[in-house]
Amino acid sequence: MILITRLLLLMSLAMGMEAWGADAYYTAAPIEAWVVDADTGAPIEGAVVTANWQLVGFSYDTGGRKLGQLEVMETVTDRNGRFHFPGFTKVNASGNVLREEDPQILVFKSGYRYLRATNQYPIGKEGEQGTYRKSPIIRQKLKMKKADEDIKKYAFNLTFLSSYLSRIAGHGITGPIPLMIRALGCERQRLLALDSTITLSVPGATALEANCEAK
Repeated sequence: MILITRLLLLMSLAMGMEAWGADAYYTAAPIEAWVVDADTGAPIEGAVVTANWQLVGFSYDTGGRKLGQLEVMETVTDRNGRFHFPGFTKVNASGNVLREEDPQILVFKSGYRYLRATNQYPIGKEGEQGTYRKSPIIRQKLKMKKADEDIKKYAFNLTFLSSYLSRIAGHGITGPIPLMIRALGCERQRLLALDSTITLSVPGATALEANCEAK
């Protein structure tokens, strides 16, 4: 009976791995978009933007575990609020797959609520998108809302951004996103100067927070 149970479990795992559909390579389309003030429509210069293509590994108990990144990019918006990431084709040697965060776009500017954009695939169809991935924000205007005047609420909102960054930095690739880490770390310093009771952790920010006033 124990042997039969083990065989059934192995068969289920094998079927799950096959359905998981890891691809040998992925191609990502270039991304161009603009960041503007939600109230005035004016372009926002100097917003930090990251893009990461999250790999997910098969897990029988949870349906998937986030296991590193296929690619991570970072840039800053220009005076027109524009940012751009080049397209790429990259070998996927990990055996893991891209799911809905392909890519995940994060945008941050001091004094604004952060923005996050990802693909939204139908439930049960996340792993059936093929090797070509395209962001839903291409050629779009991304509207950033002003931060909540309540500092505690604003800081709480930023904890979610910090958690997304931790997922990237947690895999030993903090290097590709130093601008975002520094920007959020400096914002933490600014908020702490206004209210020493706020709680906001920033992954790997300590070394990057020096001279926050420097441009």
